[in-house]
Amino acid sequence: PTRPFLRPHAPWPDRARTPAPQPAPVAPAPPVDEKPDVAAAVDEVKRLLGEGRITQAVDILGAILPTAAEQHGEHSPVVRTLRKQYAATLLDDGQYRRALPELRRLADERAAEAGHADQQSLRFRYEAAQCLEQLGDPAAALAEYRALLPYYENRYAFDDPGLAHDVRRRIGHLLLALGDRPAAHDTLARLLMDVERVHGPGHPAAMEIRRTLQWLGQVR
Repeated sequence: PTRPFLRPHAPWPDRARTPAPQPAPVAPAPPVDEKPDVAAAVDEVKRLLGEGRITQAVDILGAILPTAAEQHGEHSPVVRTLRKQYAATLLDDGQYRRALPELRRLADERAAEAGHADQQSLRFRYEAAQCLEQLGDPAAALAEYRALLPYYENRYAFDDPGLAHDVRRRIGHLLLALGDRPAAHDTLARLLMDVERVHGPGHPAAMEIRRTLQWLGQVR
């Protein structure tokens, strides 16, 4: 290189022309998001459900619950209604694993307020048992249905015998799933007599139970 010798006092280009480093500009802080509008979210959920977009409705309900609890109180009617809708929508969407703890919580809270025989509390427990069935836990589902049955068979608490009949039918099928064919047969045989007495032998429920019993008779 000959430049230093021909022009010994000329500045080096990389030193003279390179500007001094400047501090990086500080980016403005992002604006704090406003809390979501609970009422607007509820309206959006209704719209989505009306369009059959259940999964999106579930996501909005799950996201809005903490804000609703903060604004109205964890045990307020608003939050309770939202949580009921959340659990029901999870069921409709087939998200049984997420629905199960929600239903159990609703059942326990309602039972604490109105007693274990309260119909709403029992309904939550019934739906929780359905979740257990769908999640492949027949033993736990069977135990829950058996615990519910005395309440559903109480004629003074329930005017609709179909509820007790459905629980007994599910018990019979769960016994069958667990391999206890004699108990399943006995449960369904007694159920068939009661269903026929109430609805007649041509009722769809009676016909379905009869087909199951016929199948059990062939495999026993």
